[in-house]
Amino acid sequence: MKLPAQVYLLGLVSFLMDVASEMVYPLLPLFLTSLGAGAGTLGLVEGIAEATASLFKVVGGRVSDRVGRRKPLLLLGYGLPAFLRPILALAQSPGHVLLYRFLDRLGKGLRTAPRDALLAETVDKGALGRAYGLHRGLDTLGATVGPFLAFLLLPHLGVRGVFWLSAIPAFLAWLTLLRVTEPGPARAAHTPPPPLRLDYLKTLPAAYRRFLLVSGIFALALSSNAFLLLRLKDLGLSQEEVTLAYTGYNLLYALLSYPLGGLADRVGLRRVVALGFALYALVYLGFAWTQTALGGVALLLLYALYSAAFEGSSRAYLATLVPQEAKATAIGLYHTVVGVLLFPASLIFGWLWQGYGPALAFAVGAGLALWALLLFLLDGRKGRS
Repeated sequence: MKLPAQVYLLGLVSFLMDVASEMVYPLLPLFLTSLGAGAGTLGLVEGIAEATASLFKVVGGRVSDRVGRRKPLLLLGYGLPAFLRPILALAQSPGHVLLYRFLDRLGKGLRTAPRDALLAETVDKGALGRAYGLHRGLDTLGATVGPFLAFLLLPHLGVRGVFWLSAIPAFLAWLTLLRVTEPGPARAAHTPPPPLRLDYLKTLPAAYRRFLLVSGIFALALSSNAFLLLRLKDLGLSQEEVTLAYTGYNLLYALLSYPLGGLADRVGLRRVVALGFALYALVYLGFAWTQTALGGVALLLLYALYSAAFEGSSRAYLATLVPQEAKATAIGLYHTVVGVLLFPASLIFGWLWQGYGPALAFAVGAGLALWALLLFLLDGRKGRS
């Protein structure tokens, strides 16, 4: 079954935006260090940034479901990071970087749930794994090109020059989004979701609530990827080598996303989600024990397998658990709960690293991932019973 052109267009938008974002992201840890920040400050900045993105994911999803449209939220969400690059390029303190990360992640929060809902509405259920896999693949291909461009440009332009140049693909992403259309009949006949009250979760399927609980536990293990890059630096890689290793991670992630999405459609989304949990725990255990730069790079590449297996299949699996009229709200709520927990996750990880060393921090993350995997497997056995 051929995927609709709409999926490719949305993938192109994400590709371009990730080129822009990932030209910046691998440079931020050492850029913050040059401004006087340490591991604790890095954890604070990344925790606030990711928590902001997630808090606004439910807002974006809720507004999208209420008005019955996806594109206005996408234009706003992609427009914010496209036009805010000067804040980062002119930053003189960690506070300026925090401001940029806050506004950038605000845009991500507003666009994520409407975009995921639009993808789910564009394809048949039997092709969800491939659609999300293709989207994640194109998204991550942009995340491969971005750090590679940064690697090439850094010696000639410096960090701030790379930040300025990253505005070009971000603006092109926003322009490409103008060509995206919505399925008119589905939007015209939409049913507004029930009021968003404290007991809103009770209106959603039990399978969704159970997956939300498992995902919340797993989120506590999800420290920022910036710590993986910092670990590679700690193991002896230079800034340029760290950027190149991150490029390799993203390239492998991009290449594996679509095949693993197709695998999820064939063998079942739950099985590939469980594989993702297991791989994450294995990678974090490895980062707790490895003492060599080569071992760190190998683990980063294994982390790409986790990302390709889990990111697309978990989003596709989530889309099957909720009704059409509340799809964006439920997806946004999921991302919000997970993202809010990323704030204490990054803070705790940074605190453990700074106080007790990286080995304990990564070991705790691995333990939480294994706990989430166990609950997920037990829930699957209950469902079959």
